[in-house]
Amino acid sequence: AMGGMHAALTGTAIAGAKDLDNAQKNCGSMTSAACNAQINVALAELANPTNGLRADASAGGDFKIGKLAVFANGFLNVGAVPRIDRVHNNSTNIDQNTSALIVKGAQVTEFGAGYGHELPFAPGLFVGGNLKLMRAMVGYTNYRVVNNSDNDDDIIKSLKDNQTSSANVGLDAAALWDAERTFESAWWQPRVGLTGRNLNNPKFSQPGTAATDGVGGRYAVNPQARLGVAISPFHWWNLAADMDLTDNITPVDGVKSRQFGLGTEVNVFNRSWINIPLRFGLARNLSAATNMVTAGFGLNFLHLVIDVSGEASGKKIDTQTQGESKQMPQELGAAVSLSLLFGGSEDRRGSKPKDVQPVPTQKVEPAASTPAPAAPTPDQADKVKADAEKAQTDLDKAAAKPAGQ
Repeated sequence: AMGGMHAALTGTAIAGAKDLDNAQKNCGSMTSAACNAQINVALAELANPTNGLRADASAGGDFKIGKLAVFANGFLNVGAVPRIDRVHNNSTNIDQNTSALIVKGAQVTEFGAGYGHELPFAPGLFVGGNLKLMRAMVGYTNYRVVNNSDNDDDIIKSLKDNQTSSANVGLDAAALWDAERTFESAWWQPRVGLTGRNLNNPKFSQPGTAATDGVGGRYAVNPQARLGVAISPFHWWNLAADMDLTDNITPVDGVKSRQFGLGTEVNVFNRSWINIPLRFGLARNLSAATNMVTAGFGLNFLHLVIDVSGEASGKKIDTQTQGESKQMPQELGAAVSLSLLFGGSEDRRGSKPKDVQPVPTQKVEPAASTPAPAAPTPDQADKVKADAEKAQTDLDKAAAKPAGQ
């Protein structure tokens, strides 16, 4: 089981909305000139190019039945962009200002199964895929900033009140090359993974409120592709990098996401019954030129595996400038996973090749699973069985979070 969240501010949309609401409420206690000045500042904040707020969350779980992986995942992806009223922009008519946050997004639930296999004619090359049924609740609302008596104060509730449901199917595919299985003399156990999600570009119905507001077409869950590489100089030390190959669309118009990540993992104790992986990484959105620092840790105790990770940008964004100054990181996120592993898997460098399952379809999973560290000692054999297919995926999650929808 796993869960995660991520949020990003682009520009000063939230500050503009709060400051405009604050100016309207306090105009009665100010001079006209002072009120007009505050209104102008707020509207300028709302008009900042590529303004918006986006947030996403995910949760899911999977289990294996023989060689088949069965999973259920849920994703929430929401974005808000401003629409500005420049006509009602002074102390005499601010009560009629219709500036709004246009909020749109979707809650997608997936149920599916996946299968992976090592190609018999190409040792070390694993391929797999997922077939999934997808149900989407797509929402759209025009949330007024000033005098929003016609809107509920809870934006999420307003979004839920204006949504529609539809279903479709999705296809994922993944490939992993374990060079050490192909070339026994390969140093540092190099691995290369490639994943593709929603390759058939599934689309879902938009609510009627979107069409009325001039937003036509259907809501698309666009295809994504991600490439990852990893090496293990020592059995207790892993290095990994991964990158989106696609420029991913976000719910904020004009803002895209293409993530690059670089990270390292050091295993403390690294025994058959206990291990504490410590992770650190850097992530950069190549499309928006934003950076984040990532960190994480885990606990592998007998059959229990717990992992926690977080990420945050050093840059701060204003969320309010008038009346009270507030800031928050431009981008931040967190994730946690819990696994119970029984039986494990054979060491892939052992006497018998083994089928592997494809990567789970959560957005935070950037690459196919990775084999166990090279040349395990006898006291590590159980650990290899317990987390061989998981260790590098967790490292990649800590190193960089993939893009939005």
